[in-house]
Amino acid sequence: MSESLPALNGLSLDRLRNFLAFAEAGSISGSAPGNLARQALISRQIGELEDYFATELTVRRGKSLALSKAGEDLANLVRVQFSDLSDFHKKMAEQRRMFSIGAGASLLEWIVVPSVAEIRSALGDSALRLSSQRSRELVASIRDGQLDFAVVRDDAISDELRLKSSLPLRKRVEFSLCASRKLLGRKSLLSLEDPAVLKSLPFAANGGGGQLDARFRAAMNAVVGEFHPVVECDSMLQVRELIVQGVCVGLLPSIGTQGLAEQDVVMREFAPMKDFGRSLVLHWNDRQMRRRGIEESVIKRVAKALQR
Repeated sequence: MSESLPALNGLSLDRLRNFLAFAEAGSISGSAPGNLARQALISRQIGELEDYFATELTVRRGKSLALSKAGEDLANLVRVQFSDLSDFHKKMAEQRRMFSIGAGASLLEWIVVPSVAEIRSALGDSALRLSSQRSRELVASIRDGQLDFAVVRDDAISDELRLKSSLPLRKRVEFSLCASRKLLGRKSLLSLEDPAVLKSLPFAANGGGGQLDARFRAAMNAVVGEFHPVVECDSMLQVRELIVQGVCVGLLPSIGTQGLAEQDVVMREFAPMKDFGRSLVLHWNDRQMRRRGIEESVIKRVAKALQR
């Protein structure tokens, strides 16, 4: 098999490692921030790999470089091979293998983190790396082998992938408006259903610009006229904290209201979001699982841990 490879001039682990660093950083400067000498080295090594493979691995976009289709294919191949070498090294050194699982920031906190002990046990006492990403990024990371598992909405993946490489976690995530009784004061507990009262209350909203954020803002615009939250948050975790502190009113998914005391926080189903509920699934890449020797029974144990 090795005889079928061209002479190795221009091909080396160091070149491939630096090429992958460039691919994952998205730029040469990002792959070696503040180190001009290393940036020049990486640039030269990419050129050497292009000579070796007789193809363009990058394309110019404005003043920067991006991966070509061939470059994306090579990056995926290198990532897989490096992962396999890492697994082999850890096995020989009797070290724990590393597995990665991704989800949105809030889902990591509410679903993944409480399940870490059971997930590690299912994966043979392996180490875990948790990654916070958006749904689209999570699906791409699973496809490219950058993640082993991801918790995503079921509508974030195709019907084909849903059938062959996902397991259901929660059938439906519903949404409620939540406010501390301290913030509402003497206002009626039904105030979260009164448009006039809602208009007067300070809101926190997740400013990430995703589907949920867009739908919530559109619903609030329909209810109160022009909706202007007083705090823009990076995640639902921040929204929840502002609710608990009595600073703002906010929208939370059903999994985010767990642990909130009814004597402290008023929770009312938000009617305009009633049909927006989403199911959650555990998603993986079949090829990645076969390559890493993870059987279906193990995947089911991981899903069972997350279902709790």
